[in-house]
Amino acid sequence: IYPFFDGKLEDFEPVFTELIKSTLRPPYDFDAYAAPFFPVASALEQCAQVAKKLNHLPLASTLYLRAAALYRIARFPIPRSLKQKEAWILNKAAYVKGAELLPGKFSDIEIPHTHRIEGEGLTIPVYMRLPAHVSPTTPVPCIIQIFGLDGYRTEMTHASNKHLARGWGTIGVEIPGTGDCPALRHDPTSPDRLWSSLLDWMDEREELDRNRRVAWGLSTGGYYAMRIAHTHRERLTGAVSHGGGCHRMFEPEWLDKVDHLEYPFE
Repeated sequence: IYPFFDGKLEDFEPVFTELIKSTLRPPYDFDAYAAPFFPVASALEQCAQVAKKLNHLPLASTLYLRAAALYRIARFPIPRSLKQKEAWILNKAAYVKGAELLPGKFSDIEIPHTHRIEGEGLTIPVYMRLPAHVSPTTPVPCIIQIFGLDGYRTEMTHASNKHLARGWGTIGVEIPGTGDCPALRHDPTSPDRLWSSLLDWMDEREELDRNRRVAWGLSTGGYYAMRIAHTHRERLTGAVSHGGGCHRMFEPEWLDKVDHLEYPFE
């Protein structure tokens, strides 16, 4: 269930029990919100370390990913306080440890942002997961999984499992203004530079089939999937906007109501 991917109910029950008993009310103290997640996540990480030492690798992977899920919800929907920013860092660390033990080949990559302008980051952090059989002589199709406003690349396990079962690779990447995306969030042209750098890098990877790649955007990432279908259409096999918004989504009447929907972006 989104956004609790990789998590288990039993991990969240003590956390939410404590939060329900707390006095948290608007305006929220997001450090106080995030704090109860940490001890449960830390305990799972310790169990994962033991399992890995005993060579129980599937169990270790599961435990690390469960810890990552707790850190994810601690920083959710965006890391705005110091404790939430710490949770984002720990979320990535636990996720990478768990994902490296999953089937296939997992990589934590910093792609050169070759089309960057002044003020943008030097690299594009992505996670990539490929089938075990991949090689330069057996390139695989690839899904570019574009995340939304609150979903970051540490949430790619569920979808990439299904892609892997079909012999496809997955690259998880964040949109401007979210996660670790280096693109300028206030520059409307920055997404186009972002995708140009990503696709240039993919062109150079012999294990990725450049004639079979699809951009799949989730939620607000769906808007970027629609956009890349126009701006980089010659470089893609297809694009899927999964719940993406456009048109009225960016008009004042809709934006004025955003803070009063499922959760507040304060």
